Amino acid sequence: MDPKLKYPLPENVKSHTLEVTRSARWFHIGESPKNSNEIIVILHGYGQHPSYMLNSLQSLEAPGRCLCAPEGLSKFYIHGTNGRVGASWMTRDNRQQEITDQIAYLTFWLKSLEIPETTPVTLIGFSQGVATAARWSAHGAEIDTLIFASGQLPPEWVTSPPNLNNRLKEIHIIRPENDEYYTQDAFKVDINLLKPLGLDLNLHEPEGTHTLNAALLNKILN
Repeated sequence: MDPKLKYPLPENVKSHTLEVTRSARWFHIGESPKNSNEIIVILHGYGQHPSYMLNSLQSLEAPGRCLCAPEGLSKFYIHGTNGRVGASWMTRDNRQQEITDQIAYLTFWLKSLEIPETTPVTLIGFSQGVATAARWSAHGAEIDTLIFASGQLPPEWVTSPPNLNNRLKEIHIIRPENDEYYTQDAFKVDINLLKPLGLDLNLHEPEGTHTLNAALLNKILN
């Protein structure tokens, strides 16, 4: 593990874990999953609320298309101790367990939709959601198309080849020209990680900043 990712907990205090049952939320616009002929899964960025995110992507709606957004399990007030709430997929504290939990959660959630195996599934990760999408897909997520938007691939993709599902044929990676968080250097590193996978790799560098580009996504999806 990268030493920078270790969390400095006191060594003299013992840590314990246990499994609990809790509820998770997800949101959708467009067709219901069971009645759709196309599923688009969008994983939000740090501090985003999936409902507001989907509301900003209404232009992606199309006949027979379902746009879904599961919510990260860690929620918090974006500013101070009151007001608007956002969500996060994980922090560096208890990192490996958080990764295991998020993969199990997303896998269970997708199966709960009970969609036919023949229904095409596109997975979009934005910002922090890119690492989450990459980790999920690396553990065999049943998807056909993968879109990484404005976020860096996780460090484990450097050390361990991803175990991608055979359904996955197409990957898109997006970096807006003036993205203030996802640097050009990081973009180049990610491209070099993705090229050896032998999949249809598509690079996009539209105008704009660190936001989801609905117009570009529409072109990719259509």
